Amino acid sequence: MVARGGGRLLSHGSHVPQTMAESSSLRWLVIGIFSLAALLLAALAVVVYRFRDARGAQEFVALLIVTAAWSGSAAVKLVAPTPIEYVLVALELLFGVLYVAAFFAFASAYTGGRLHKSRRFLVLAAMFIAGTTVLIVTNPVHSLLWDAIVSSDAGFEHLVHQGKGGLYWLILLVAYCFAMVGLYFLVKLHFRSRYDTTSTLLIIGGAVMPPAVNFVSIGDAAAIPGLDYTPFGLAIFGLATTTAIRQDLLSIVPVARDTAVEYSSEGMIICDAKGRIRDFNPTARALFPELPDNEKAPVEAVLPVEDVTFAPNEPRRTEITVTTGDGDHDVAVTTAPIAEGGYHLGWTVVLTDITEQKRRQRHLELVARVLRHNMSNEITVIQGQTEILRVHTAEAGEKHLDTIVESGRRIIETSAKLRTIQDIVTDERDRAPTNAKNCTEMVVERVRSKYPDAVIDCDVDDVWVECTVGLVPALENLVENAIKHNDAPAPSVRVTVVERDDGVRFTVADDGPGIPTSEQRILEAGETPLQHSSGVGLWLVYRFVERSGRDLTFQRSDLGGSAVGFTLDVGTPPPE
Repeated sequence: MVARGGGRLLSHGSHVPQTMAESSSLRWLVIGIFSLAALLLAALAVVVYRFRDARGAQEFVALLIVTAAWSGSAAVKLVAPTPIEYVLVALELLFGVLYVAAFFAFASAYTGGRLHKSRRFLVLAAMFIAGTTVLIVTNPVHSLLWDAIVSSDAGFEHLVHQGKGGLYWLILLVAYCFAMVGLYFLVKLHFRSRYDTTSTLLIIGGAVMPPAVNFVSIGDAAAIPGLDYTPFGLAIFGLATTTAIRQDLLSIVPVARDTAVEYSSEGMIICDAKGRIRDFNPTARALFPELPDNEKAPVEAVLPVEDVTFAPNEPRRTEITVTTGDGDHDVAVTTAPIAEGGYHLGWTVVLTDITEQKRRQRHLELVARVLRHNMSNEITVIQGQTEILRVHTAEAGEKHLDTIVESGRRIIETSAKLRTIQDIVTDERDRAPTNAKNCTEMVVERVRSKYPDAVIDCDVDDVWVECTVGLVPALENLVENAIKHNDAPAPSVRVTVVERDDGVRFTVADDGPGIPTSEQRILEAGETPLQHSSGVGLWLVYRFVERSGRDLTFQRSDLGGSAVGFTLDVGTPPPE
């Protein structure tokens, strides 16, 4: 974009105001519009400066400053003395060159390019700007840009260029080329982006207006020939920019989101409302090489839809097996609806390769199964042989045999707890309604029969909760630990289950010595070579709460010992 066009001097026309009053009103209308555009663009520069660390923000500020200065100068020249107006008219060409340079730099930066930082671009831009400036300053000597700047009374009295030369049109051509390349960067980003590009479209539309209006100006196709109407386009650019900023132009850059999807380790397929494939990333293509040949085809051409669920209102997850050139892959498929403004637009299909995860899980299950089976058998043998040894052992050795039997019992007990932890961690079922009252009372009765000397109070609301497997073992371990780690002849334990506004609160309180702080820290930090929890019961509780609830706490109870509590969501009883 460059200076206003129009080499003809027109005194009037059928579409040009005839009276002095009309001429003055038109002048002040134009001045007002140009001034408002300058103020708007300057204010936007201040606003955008707050986002200066965002990609393209600094270049955008420079662009807004140039456009504000251009619009401001267009207003000033219409009220300034003739010498100042002469200078400002001469500088219109330079403002156009500065605009396209700033716009090109912004478009390159915002779309993730580095061309605006290259030494070649910086040198060419500097030479272009400096050369244009020198030619403007020296034009009265050589007249290579225009013959003269003269007065025109078309519409109202103002100065215009007369007799543009070939060098003027060359600079104009180069400037438009820079502007078109910048627009190409933004348009390319729009078509490449998989996300909302409303802000980018607004910038594209706004950026088109200044060169379009400038083109009308230099072609003398407007109502007032010779007047530079470009600030009108700059005003539209300012309004589009304002809306774009409100649309998160700088706070969420589309190219960054595209990069995250493009290089994600998870595959992604985008389907429209009719279930046709519209886009995919390289990871998805690696799992399904036939994707490029099935673009815009129904998704069932690639995915086994009999195993994959597309729900219109909620995400769904299924697992499938995919065969590629390097063998079979276990893939988790998550489908989620895409909706906007109440309209269903399609689905995202996220593909997660869980082959290694499944392989490790199967390996751990095998190891655990073998260890449990072998350990149980071997401990049974050891305990049996120990009892046989009692016949041949003196009374002094009885305590050693008792130690062996007790150690075997603890190993079997720990093995059972580890199995429960494994079930809690690996269980893939969703949370389900569970009768908290029945579970708690069953645990209390079971522990009472096992520890008849203990005093166990139970206060339970008749309520259901939402949880995965593990509620009964978790409660049982808490109650048993409270008894086993209490040296009193009649340990006292109180189990409460209370429904509150934030869920159902389970609490097991005792009058024992309390849970050591080191045990509580181990639950958060994990086992280390120098720290080992004295048992796995608390780990079982911790994993259950991690999967099913929240707010696992260790406090001092009013009985004098510990109070361990956690919260589960309220559940809805199933229909009878």
